[in-house]
Amino acid sequence: MLGCAACKKEQPAVEYSPIFPISGEWHTRVFHEDGSSASTNLFTLSTYNTSDNRSDVAWFKLSTVARPFGVLAKVNIDLSNKTILPGDYKNTLALPANKVDIRLIEGKIMLNASTQPSKAVADSIYVKYKTAVDDKIYIVKGHRRTQWPEDQK
Repeated sequence: MLGCAACKKEQPAVEYSPIFPISGEWHTRVFHEDGSSASTNLFTLSTYNTSDNRSDVAWFKLSTVARPFGVLAKVNIDLSNKTILPGDYKNTLALPANKVDIRLIEGKIMLNASTQPSKAVADSIYVKYKTAVDDKIYIVKGHRRTQWPEDQK
């Protein structure tokens, strides 16, 4: 009896980012404001906490350096409403240096809002922003990455 009790392993506690559920890796597509596709590529959007672990600020990184989609900006968030707050933010990937801003119009996380090909339920993300590079409005839509192979397309 003692042998069975001694073998039981405690599961480690899961530690979440201070900005969870806003933080994550998202598979996204980029669209023009009229709904037409701005690109046929699948882009990775990463949202993650800053080094000081504040619960009201996040890094927003759209993983492409292609103009005008590449974005790396520190943005304000409202964790309780699961939103990325509207505002003008410095895009550290933009060139030339005098055109460094993006205007975030809307950003929200919707919990359990999409079912993936693997049948996994995932959170969704929606972001609408305007770039100073070309002064156009773009919409980013996607879902939290599940890591299942059939969901990677």
